[in-house]
Amino acid sequence: MDKRPFYCYLDNFDEMTIIIPIKNYQDNLEYFLVGNDEIIKLKINQKINLGIEIKLIANFEAYIDLGKIYFVENTKQQSSELYTGKIVRTELFDNIYNYKKNDLGFTYSRENTKFKLWTPVAKYVKLELVDKFGNTTIHNLEYKSSGIWRTLIEGDLDGYKYRYNVYVNGVEQIVLDPYAKASNANAEYNYIVDFSKTYEIKHNIKYSGNPLDAIIYETSVRDFTSDPNFKFKYPKKYLGLTEDFLKASSGESIGLSYLKELGITHLQLMPFFDFEGIDENDPDSQYNWGYNPMQYFVPEGSYSTNPNDPYARINELKMMIDKLHENNIGVIMDVVYNHVYDAYNFPLEKLIPGYAYHVDRNGINTSISGCSNDLATHRKMMRKLIIDSVLFWATEYKIDGFRFDLMGLIDYETMNELRQDLQDISDKIIVYGEGWNMYSSNLTDRMAHMANKRVIPTIGFFNDRFRETIKGSTFSPKEAGYTTGNFKHLDIVKEMLLGSARNRYIFKYSAQSINYVECHDNLTFFDKCLYMTDDMELIKKQQLLATSMVILSQGVPFIHSGQEFYRTKDLDENSYISGDDINKIDWQLRVDNETSVSLVRKLIKLRKDHNCFRLKATSDLDAKAEVIILNSSSIMMHYNDVCNLLIVFKPQTVEETIIIPEEYSLILATDSIKNNDNQEYVLKQIGTYVFKKGVE
Repeated sequence: MDKRPFYCYLDNFDEMTIIIPIKNYQDNLEYFLVGNDEIIKLKINQKINLGIEIKLIANFEAYIDLGKIYFVENTKQQSSELYTGKIVRTELFDNIYNYKKNDLGFTYSRENTKFKLWTPVAKYVKLELVDKFGNTTIHNLEYKSSGIWRTLIEGDLDGYKYRYNVYVNGVEQIVLDPYAKASNANAEYNYIVDFSKTYEIKHNIKYSGNPLDAIIYETSVRDFTSDPNFKFKYPKKYLGLTEDFLKASSGESIGLSYLKELGITHLQLMPFFDFEGIDENDPDSQYNWGYNPMQYFVPEGSYSTNPNDPYARINELKMMIDKLHENNIGVIMDVVYNHVYDAYNFPLEKLIPGYAYHVDRNGINTSISGCSNDLATHRKMMRKLIIDSVLFWATEYKIDGFRFDLMGLIDYETMNELRQDLQDISDKIIVYGEGWNMYSSNLTDRMAHMANKRVIPTIGFFNDRFRETIKGSTFSPKEAGYTTGNFKHLDIVKEMLLGSARNRYIFKYSAQSINYVECHDNLTFFDKCLYMTDDMELIKKQQLLATSMVILSQGVPFIHSGQEFYRTKDLDENSYISGDDINKIDWQLRVDNETSVSLVRKLIKLRKDHNCFRLKATSDLDAKAEVIILNSSSIMMHYNDVCNLLIVFKPQTVEETIIIPEEYSLILATDSIKNNDNQEYVLKQIGTYVFKKGVE
């Protein structure tokens, strides 16, 4: 129990707050700042009665060294250690302690290893170093400037464990390195590794760098190979995604072979940096999607065959990426820089209390993310941590893209800076995220949400308007969209097909529109339809129509794994801890729905083969893409002179006759169609019908 007679917090470089329990308060006492061989009288400017406490606002005229221990004493000879308070959120603090070099964490060589840790407010820092035989030594770090503590240890430390003991605000705590690159299970210790000894990623993908050329497929490392009915050698592991030439007993491809045949260009993997919510020593005992960040530079251990071997974690992840690259599939990393799992135990919170998070007027962490801590990404060393992390994954692991969870909680200056830094590494890296506008305060003006699309023009956004229009309301399961029976908003459907960018409808460019109807969040398309009908044949027709609209619209198509073969999660709309039974990719569904999978494969190939689905300029959308709404609520898209395609999206099971120009021929149909003569086609079934000019 804290038995101090009062509590004092440094709020600025010349101001502090003293909180005194009312039973200890005396009106005639004077207060002094004592430390660094100085005694400075405090000037009490304000007294506030809080009921059970008295709050004093005091000023002083002196330079204060944040690396030294200070006390506040009164004329009654009572004293209390001065803790850092709101000072860490001041602009001056951010400017003074802005460290710009790229050498935080450890810098290894065979001769020695340098350690650097940023904590301007620590009074001392000790390095706990454990050699390969379990022997522990303690080393003091020296403070220089810019908030950096450092030490150099001679010798080859490859494979040594380490962590820090740091004294901040009256307490010595064990702290992990926020820039650690390796770890054992459950983040007990960080490890020093020689990255020159790790697996070399040899392959790069062949990709233009134009986001409109991408076809993104979302899955989880664990879910993709967790089906117990199909014998993966490495189920739920990084290496499971390297297993090639796997087939079901009936001959259909599964796993990596399936991805290759499907034709997608990029695999978006749910978080695989180190996260909480899984006991890495017993990963089958728990399930978690991974949106609980723990270590931003360390691969998740539960996906490794040996989570206690830091090299295994690194090498197996690199092997997975390299195998995907070898098969020309890029890897997009789902990253979470808007919150952390444990606000108190996040290393930066221990190192600089109060710095990492947004707080309200009362100094309480905000919870816009729903996690009781929203990272203050605009602060310079938080911004640096995020950018350094992204650049590390892009360089060391050759990641091909980044999907930002709740990107609308990240400031757009950070997003623009990291986007430019990624451009220096490669002009082929994709960046996009969830651009919901979640703040109601003045912070909204600086955040990377869709309303600020013009100031982040090279970053994409999940187009929830596309999702709601084509599928129907995500949060009202019985509310239909265009493909599920609602034909009231055909003009909006038209704009969605045109990439939501014509006349800047939502986006500045169609390349900013990530088109989707389902993802890992919320009900799958199939499960939503179960709230509206029990007609399985109808559901499948509607879902195939929606998937075809995702693939053939302007913008960037995004497919949730299993969407193409009617994935269900048994009506679980938030399966983040629901286990493998709910979340697994059911490969039997893929086998049972080969006809639908084959059609999706053909749709993907159609998109790849025709440039008219990748119109960059908004002027091209008007000049080269004609969208016609038919009386039947079917929609016809006509790309004349670009690729000479005519596409009909038909959402109703009602017979209609369409006249197709004589020089056009049917090249793809997701359902049956009758041709009365060379021009007249009779459509009865829900589906997508594609005609091409000049095909014999």
